[in-house]
Amino acid sequence: MARASIVYVGTTEGLAIYSDPGGTGRWRRVGRVLEGQAIRGLLAADALNLVAAVDDGPPVRTSDGGQSWSPATAADTEGLLALLKGPGPLLYTAQGPAQWRGAASLDPEASALALLAGKEETLIAARSGGTSLARSEDGGATWSEAVVEGGLDGRVQILAPASYHMDYVWAGTNTGQVLRSEDRGRTWQEAGREPAAITCIAALRIVGQG
Repeated sequence: MARASIVYVGTTEGLAIYSDPGGTGRWRRVGRVLEGQAIRGLLAADALNLVAAVDDGPPVRTSDGGQSWSPATAADTEGLLALLKGPGPLLYTAQGPAQWRGAASLDPEASALALLAGKEETLIAARSGGTSLARSEDGGATWSEAVVEGGLDGRVQILAPASYHMDYVWAGTNTGQVLRSEDRGRTWQEAGREPAAITCIAALRIVGQG
């Protein structure tokens, strides 16, 4: 049964909110909040409860899907801020970011990493400084190039597995291109465009829908 989902897209100029009513695959931007603020990182407990780390200010949190915001507590943000300050690229999973400690064969110029759960885990990387997307089913020992339908615009800066489906993953570029894949990173389609560089993404199911 189709289920509605929501995707938060953090940029250097605010936080965009995308929705897919009824799970039809027709994504559209339904809101834009925290205008003018650079979003450094996102940590989502569910579709309504979200913590955002921002430049030039303390982290903020929402419990109503971005309609209102308040200062976040130290407990809300301690882990997220520590990861953002850590060395090297972060590994993004459906549960959020983690520090990458993986295969030495990984491209040293990888700008983003994601791990998709499943019977066979899939590692996805934005390689060569984010100019190409590739996937590995053996922990990074070997890679196969992904296909971006319509072409990749700019450099991929973030990869984010969806928590609503283990085969789905999102990506964002420094030019504002929003991409999604529904086949574990083999092929990608453009889902939207933002007027600023994309820095972080959280893709979630709306509880009680569908």
